[in-house]
Amino acid sequence: MPHYSAFDRFTIKAATKAAELVMAPANRREVFDQFVMTVTAVTELSEHMRRITFHAPEFTSFELTGPDEYFGLLTASGRELVMPADDRINVRTSLRAMAEDVRPDLRWYTIRAHRPPAGEIDVDFVVHGDAGPGTRWARLAIAGDKAGFRAGGSAYRPPTSSSVLLAADETALPALSAILEVETRPMHVFVEVPDESYRVDLDVEWVFRRSGAPGSAVLPAIQGKALPTVEYAWACGESALATGVRRHLVKERGVDRKAIMFSGYWKVGSARM
Repeated sequence: MPHYSAFDRFTIKAATKAAELVMAPANRREVFDQFVMTVTAVTELSEHMRRITFHAPEFTSFELTGPDEYFGLLTASGRELVMPADDRINVRTSLRAMAEDVRPDLRWYTIRAHRPPAGEIDVDFVVHGDAGPGTRWARLAIAGDKAGFRAGGSAYRPPTSSSVLLAADETALPALSAILEVETRPMHVFVEVPDESYRVDLDVEWVFRRSGAPGSAVLPAIQGKALPTVEYAWACGESALATGVRRHLVKERGVDRKAIMFSGYWKVGSARM
């Protein structure tokens, strides 16, 4: 088990408290497992979605904190994978301490399925125009490839009985799909994607941005709906989409900002590590 410094523990607690002042609480971890995993299978789910199955002995005892469990994928395309130190809570700090020529790339993804007896996870990658290191690695991955795993947490944590609204774009489809697999209550679910080719088999309200900016289609769709009181919301995807939905819910529908979980999975024109 990693031995985190007192400063690291204080920093993560302070950051958690600060986040909970402006959004709904997430599901947090005390220990962030880190290890190497091996690709065992690659499945083309659709024109835009590729599922990669990973194996590691550590997955037999790994426990999810929620349905939209995310983790840090560490990759080193074309060179040997060198893992960062695991004694820091903030993996980005560990990466910055590494020499540039051995530093792996870090991107965050959702665990789509977890099979502890087999020591496996499935991860669904949206592969479209994004030229980021995660997408590039996923496009070329084959059985036998190595990648690093760094535990994260999960964001979806609604009250037991509440009216829930979910909003996502194509990058949040794996997380959204995992949530809908475990949810039984009636929900209002909106998904914005570039066009019809991104649709998957989910019973949601699909909206198409075509050539518009992220959020340009889903926000009007939500604004135009006569909805009951929203008591909890989860809005994830491109940064403008997530913040736009949150702003609408708070300012126009009077939803408590501490009842909204929102996360910018990506931002147009920027790389996110």
